[in-house]
Amino acid sequence: MSNPSSIHPQNDISQNSSIGEQQPLVTVVIPTYNRVALVQQAISSVINQTYTNWELIIVDDGSDDGTSEAIMAMNDTRIKVLKREHFGNIALLRNIGVEEGSGEWLAFLDSDDIWIPWKLERQLFFLLQEGKRWGYGGFELMNKDMRTIPNKSGKYSPISGWIIKDVLTTNASVNIGTLMLERTLFEEVGGFNQDAELLYREDYELVIRLALKSEALAIPELLMRVREHEGRATNAFEYGHDRTAAVYEHFIRTCPEKQFAKIASRRMARELAESAIIRIKGKEYLSAIRRLGKALVKGDKWRHLLSVVRRGFTSSNHQRRSS
Repeated sequence: MSNPSSIHPQNDISQNSSIGEQQPLVTVVIPTYNRVALVQQAISSVINQTYTNWELIIVDDGSDDGTSEAIMAMNDTRIKVLKREHFGNIALLRNIGVEEGSGEWLAFLDSDDIWIPWKLERQLFFLLQEGKRWGYGGFELMNKDMRTIPNKSGKYSPISGWIIKDVLTTNASVNIGTLMLERTLFEEVGGFNQDAELLYREDYELVIRLALKSEALAIPELLMRVREHEGRATNAFEYGHDRTAAVYEHFIRTCPEKQFAKIASRRMARELAESAIIRIKGKEYLSAIRRLGKALVKGDKWRHLLSVVRRGFTSSNHQRRSS
């Protein structure tokens, strides 16, 4: 792969694109709800991209804090706001944004995150150069003061090629804000799954289907910054492990190759076991036992199950002492 500092992506992209000057090559989709200050920062990070042939579709999920008005006041003809009644299904919002756009390539950004200025330029150049249909890149966490903080998911590893095993085991960490893919590929895999059981993990479920369908191209560079705060979607729901387990269960039902189903089953078992911790803390012992039992059947190891029980009761005892 070429050294990014020695190329001229804008020129290369224009030569490889069949899109004319007047039609955007990239459709960017931002769903948002009541984040007027944060979404304006996200939009600014799109406007400040070194690559400029894009359109931005913002799907406002019924905000009542002046979000739509503030965005329209930015007065950029490349930006379109779609105002809807509040529904709360982020997969639906993203699908709506994609349908409204016309770019050959798609990119997504959450309304509380920001892109690095060269995000689109770098990805487009390498995807076109390597002839790949989708890719992702590096990201870092920042706090509310926009200072970099440790990444909870560990060090980013740029893994390219047929990465379905790495996606299932989370060795390949694909953040939705670094994802770029061909519109035709998005349509081939069916877009974001809008099932309620996959809510808040619909991005991971899409990446699994992409990894099954086509080779990925990982960019080693930093492409985006993820804001860690109380209102972040992944912090907004209590039973995260259950939702991740639901993704694996959904994957298994699609009857993939046995080797992949086996990996998914083990991962599902681990997530179900981890979900028992919060049940133990809440004294929902029957619910915890059911999850631990299902985890055992699905292949989780006794050592991990015992660790879950220990951590659950340790947390519960700590809560009682604190109160």
